[in-house]
Amino acid sequence: MATLKRRVEELERLQLSHRPKFSRQFDDDALAIYNSEAYLDATMEPSYHDIESTAIYARGKALRDARYGPIVPVHLDEHIKRYTRASGEFELAFGREPKEGDILRYEHVALMHSPKNDSIHFGKLIEAWQHQLPQLTCPLRFDGGRLFRRHRPESRGAEAKWRECAGIQWVERWLAIPEVFANSDIEASQPILAVVFLGVVGAKHQCRPATAQELLRPDPESPITNPTGFRFANQRFCEMLVEVLGA
Repeated sequence: MATLKRRVEELERLQLSHRPKFSRQFDDDALAIYNSEAYLDATMEPSYHDIESTAIYARGKALRDARYGPIVPVHLDEHIKRYTRASGEFELAFGREPKEGDILRYEHVALMHSPKNDSIHFGKLIEAWQHQLPQLTCPLRFDGGRLFRRHRPESRGAEAKWRECAGIQWVERWLAIPEVFANSDIEASQPILAVVFLGVVGAKHQCRPATAQELLRPDPESPITNPTGFRFANQRFCEMLVEVLGA
């Protein structure tokens, strides 16, 4: 029995020695490039089709699956069935789904999507492309707090065009929450300041405007100050599923 155990251990060590070894920089870049796919579509040049066959993308996907688990099919994903714009912003800020009584304030959204956080997030994605995919022009550009995406030429002989990607700034994201927009005085530039979650109603997270008394209530926990690239990309991915596929 002892001899068999030693033999098994030797085989395991041999398998480990044959596995490819990646540097920390390579793995960080791989995960960033995988996350960048959340901001690409078929109208762009290069598009997600151009990176999905690369070794760096495959490594990023493997890291993503190992750290966070594989992607669950939409029809089996209970989380995405509950997801809303408001719950997604709360998740980004606090690392969990909201429960009844939780408050999402505009300050939380402003902190998550601050120019500093956006610059760090998109800067990492762009640098990863420059490190690992120098043969492909990075289709993302972050300039002056604004995100631009490179779209393929509209006709033969034309050049690719850079277009601004709307909905990145925190004010736009706050007003993109239906309950915020519906209860704000847009013409007077007076949006509501917070929403209170009511729990899951009809399969979705629901919320309402916070009362004056609720606005004075101290938050029981502090928001995350610098969300990871995966959290940003996952938020984008969830929003696309909900809005485009009607999940």
